[in-house]
Amino acid sequence: MDPIQTVINALVVGAVGLALARMTHNLRLKGDFGDLRAELKGDFGEVRAELREVRSDLTRVALAVRAEPRAGHQEPA
Repeated sequence: MDPIQTVINALVVGAVGLALARMTHNLRLKGDFGDLRAELKGDFGEVRAELREVRSDLTRVALAVRAEPRAGHQEPA
């Protein structure tokens, strides 16, 4: 009877250990995803700012050379 109890105890301890390992692994990944998301938000903000600058520069160039709107292109109201 002792060997059976030992095997059962080993299986229970292993199952609990596996469950705890999975729970802590998922928590760590959620933290990593949160950090990555914050970093990407910052990067996208920088890209948007750079695009606004480029668009502003292109508008100045177009105004300087007196460019006409393209055919079929309507200006926003």
